[in-house]
Order: sequence, then structure tokens, then C-alpha cells
Amino acid sequence: MNNFKRIFLITVDCLRADHVGCIGGVNLTPNIDRLARESVVFTKAFANGPGTNQSFPAILTSTYFLMHDGMRLLPHYTTLAEVLSRHGFKTAAFHSNPFLSKGLGWGRGFHEFYDFIDVLKSPSATVARSRLSSKAIRFLNRMTKILKNEQMQSLLRRFYYRWNKFEVPYIEGALLNRYVTSWIRKNKKEKFFLWVHFMDPHRPYIPPRPYLNLFGTREEAFIFDTLIDPKIKQGISMDDLRKLKRLYEGEVRYVDCCIGNLIEFLQDQDLMDDSILILSADHGEAFNEHGKLTHAYDVVYNEVIHVPLLIYGLADRAMVLDEYVQLLDIPSTIVDVLGIKQPYTFLGDSLISLLEGKEQHRPIFSESAKPDLINLRYDTSKRVVSCIMKDWKLIVNELWKTIELYNIAKDFKEKENLIESESEVRERLSVIIEEHLIFEKSFKLRLKSKVTDRKEDQRTIKNSTSGLREFL
Repeated sequence: MNNFKRIFLITVDCLRADHVGCIGGVNLTPNIDRLARESVVFTKAFANGPGTNQSFPAILTSTYFLMHDGMRLLPHYTTLAEVLSRHGFKTAAFHSNPFLSKGLGWGRGFHEFYDFIDVLKSPSATVARSRLSSKAIRFLNRMTKILKNEQMQSLLRRFYYRWNKFEVPYIEGALLNRYVTSWIRKNKKEKFFLWVHFMDPHRPYIPPRPYLNLFGTREEAFIFDTLIDPKIKQGISMDDLRKLKRLYEGEVRYVDCCIGNLIEFLQDQDLMDDSILILSADHGEAFNEHGKLTHAYDVVYNEVIHVPLLIYGLADRAMVLDEYVQLLDIPSTIVDVLGIKQPYTFLGDSLISLLEGKEQHRPIFSESAKPDLINLRYDTSKRVVSCIMKDWKLIVNELWKTIELYNIAKDFKEKENLIESESEVRERLSVIIEEHLIFEKSFKLRLKSKVTDRKEDQRTIKNSTSGLREFL
């Protein structure tokens, strides 16, 4: 095992890669950019799903969303925290996303897990934290069907936030830092793994001053957000879209400041040496590039799945790598760095080989399905799956019965659908997706039957995929 004493995993909700300066060339993130100058930066990293529930199975268990059948983390799969705790690391987590709560299984393997679920003021937190509340909401929905109406959902959301006096519905970055730094001070002599997840760029976009653009107070921004909510599905004006973007940019600036403060604290405490620090996002955010806003479950375009990925301490010099990588690789890279044998259920590949100039020819899958947030599950009978392979990206949307193909080396913003002119590429990628879904199903069955031949399963997905052989 290498002599790394600390592993920091910092994730940011809804942070687009093109809003991070070292990747997108903007000037919103000077602190992240400063870290990048001492890190390995992956400019083409992709989330394995378009939302928190679809993406975090990859980040924390190196598995795919559709292998879990819903919002709960299934016990069949080993978590990164479990692996590290078995190898002598104290494990802790700080976040305030209700869909990553301990009650849904996400605390598995953590010695200390702070999800703040009992104090969060958001509709999703109300559902996630209380079985009684969930049952009441489900009963109301069955009796009235009221929650299937999007306009009514929006009205109830506005009422909820007004009732709570527009209180920020998550633990904002500065306060989260105070909890985190207090924990670090008490445990800095320990060998530990610490996961910190910032929520600030998530809607509602209500950054504090001086990051609040175009509005006098956070409450004004909050009211704007709630009033614009019903228009999001119907289409909003260019002026409203401009305001949303400016508010989002303010959140990005603010979370960058919080990350900068946290890193400065680590430096002041002499904790950056002998440490690995990974910075990424679970997904990005759409601003009408393809007629959608935020991060809808049916959107796997690059504005939503292209994410930042920086790793400090992975190499002895800064590097910028343009190879296609995925969040599925984060747990595999961490255990590889530490010299720990990769668990059977980890499906990612270590990124260390890329530092040595080796190429990794493998598909990158992003998966989703229609959510049933009231019952905390997904209808996986109809799926949305994208596959990136050697500059090509195929999107198969079973919900809307559409299929799209893009050459993202030439058309990263996915404006020209080549599905008609590139039928051969379409067929090859379609086969890869079909065989991937078959693999996922068989892998789950093997786990349930306790047949655990990792080599055979890995051979199935990596070497015996006929569609993949066609590409290589």
C-alpha cells in the first residue's frame, strides 16, 4: 500500500465542466483553477447518469445506475467507503442532498455520516426523511392524482418554500465548511477518507452576496425561481433564461470560493502532502441547449453529463489529459493508488494507466429512467442510455422513442444528428449498448446467486463484446 494518509473526495452538485476555467476557459473558478495547476486534469470526463441518483452509484460504488433498480443503494455492491474502512481508513461524509441520505443506503461503510436530513427544508427532504410523510404523500397522490400534474407540483413547491420563509433548502457551502474543518481538526492525525458534497449550484439558484447577480436579496432571487418554475417545462423568455444563467454563475463563483477556503485550510494544516484530493461533480446543468432546463432525467446531452475531474496527488507534476474518462473510474483509481485489490463489484478502470501514456478503449455509458420521486424509485422498463466510444456518441431514448448519433470530436454541443448518414456506426454502438444491458442483468443475477467469477464477468463486458471489437 502506498503511503497516502488521507483521501479527499470533493463533489459539487450540478457543476458544468464548461463553467470551470481550466476546462471551459471561463473566469468563474479561480480557486479550482489554482488547484488544477498542481493536479491531473481530465478535460473529457463524463458522469454515468444525468442526475444525482443516476450518477452517484458510479462515484461511490463503481457500478451503473440501472444495476440498482431505484434510489436505494443495493447491498449487493461494495462501496468505496467499505473498502477503505477495511484497510484502516476512518471514513466520514458531509452533504445535504436528500437523495443521498443514510436512509437510502448511502451511509454504508462510513464511520461518520452527516446528511443533515433532519433539518433540511425542501420537499424532497420531507419525503426522504420520514416514512410517515412519504406514506401520507403517496396516499394523497393515489386519491387525487394531484401530484402528477406538473403545474400543481410547482404550485405546491412555491407554497412550501413560502411557508418556510424561503429558507435555503440545503446546507450552503460556508456552513458546510465549518462542519468539515471542525471534523478535520479533531481527526487530522488519523488516516482517513473524507467525502464532501457541495449543493450550492443546484436550483434554486440563490447565491449570497456578493455573488448575487441582478437581484437585491436572496429572497428576491428565490421568489424569481419559484415563479419561473412552472415555465420551465413550457419554455421561458430569453430574459428569464439570462437571469437564470447569471444566478447559476453566481452559485458557481460562490462554491469555488468555498472550495478555495477548504483547500487553504488543508494547506495551513499541512494536510495536502501525503494526500489524494479528487474534485468532480455528479452532473452538469442544462440551459436550453436542447430545449431543456436543469438536469431532467431524460437529458444525457453533454451540457448535463460532461463534468470536471481533477485529481491532486496522482502524479508528481501537473498534467492535462484529453482522453474520455468516466466517474465510474474514481473508486478504481483510488484503490489502485493505495495498492488495494479492486473489489469484485467495481466495474471501473484505474486512470493511472493514462498517466503512462496508455490508451483505454472502452465505452462510457450514461443511464437513466423515469423517476417516481414520491415512491423513491424509477420505472426501469423504459430507459435512456447513451454510449460514448471513440469520438462517437449514441443516445437511445426509450421514453420518447428517439435515437441520436453525434460525432462529439467535431460536434461536442450535439447539434447535428448523424443517425441517417452513419448507419454503420449506429449499428455498432447499438450492439454495444444492448450487450452492456445484458451484462448488467447477468451481473446482478450472479451476485444474487453468489457466483462471483470477476474475470469471467469482466471478460464479458470488455473483451467479448462483439460491437466493441468492431470499433477496435
